[in-house]
Amino acid sequence: MKDKKEIKWYDSANIVTTLIIIVICLILVSTQSFALGKYNSLELFTSIINHNSIYLFILIYFVLLKFYIGKRYFNYLSVLIVFIYFMTTCTSFLTLVQSFSLNTTLEFLLNFSLLIYLLHTLLRDTRIWREFYIGKSPFNEISNDIMFYTIIVLDLFLLAVNLINTVIMSGVIISILDAVFVLFLGRYIYLYRRFLENKNLGGDTEVNLEEVKKALNEVDKKVSEKVDKAFQKADDFVKEKEIDKKIDKAKEEVVGATKEIGKEVKKVIEEAAQDIKKATKKGDK
Repeated sequence: MKDKKEIKWYDSANIVTTLIIIVICLILVSTQSFALGKYNSLELFTSIINHNSIYLFILIYFVLLKFYIGKRYFNYLSVLIVFIYFMTTCTSFLTLVQSFSLNTTLEFLLNFSLLIYLLHTLLRDTRIWREFYIGKSPFNEISNDIMFYTIIVLDLFLLAVNLINTVIMSGVIISILDAVFVLFLGRYIYLYRRFLENKNLGGDTEVNLEEVKKALNEVDKKVSEKVDKAFQKADDFVKEKEIDKKIDKAKEEVVGATKEIGKEVKKVIEEAAQDIKKATKKGDK
């Protein structure tokens, strides 16, 4: 919701995407420029395809995002990049098994973390997310900040190890460019996940719908209980009022009956008094 002038360059997904494209191009150019004297044109092209295939696929991914077709088929492209890092993680794991070292260990941990980060961010709101229940994965509980800073720490440690082990300038340049690429890639994933969190309150539509359903059910139960209690109180109140009305009516009937009895008694007494007077008069006669 900020104005464009207030957004920092590292908070702009468009700028980060552009930087990723630039860094990948620098990596491709640098890795092949150091091998210009070793290969002819055909061999050089083959070398690019063989050794930088991952960077080429990722470059295509981010270039397509600059156009409408990339935005339209974003979910399909996300599946592609997740699959690429799945293969990369498997390869780094096999490398770790064959040659155990600090370098291979850090590389595997970094690729695995990127795979988890991509899997739990880019595949949200997709059929894969729903059918494979990725939302129930324990990694889904890890916050966006923790995942991002984990990538940064692992990347910096790996860069330090690579710089220590590298003895030539080309190795130093490539190591630095690789580290910068990972930082920008991690930032891109971070920004997209933050976008989902701002958009869907967490970025997990399916889970949010379930939570909303549960919340609505709870609210429905509570409202039903409140309504039932209110109706019960209303019934009790009506019954109490009806009883009061009956009592008042009974009182009125009793009072009325008492008055009628009083009148009858008074009438009888008067008649009796008159009879006594008549009898007294006859006696005198």
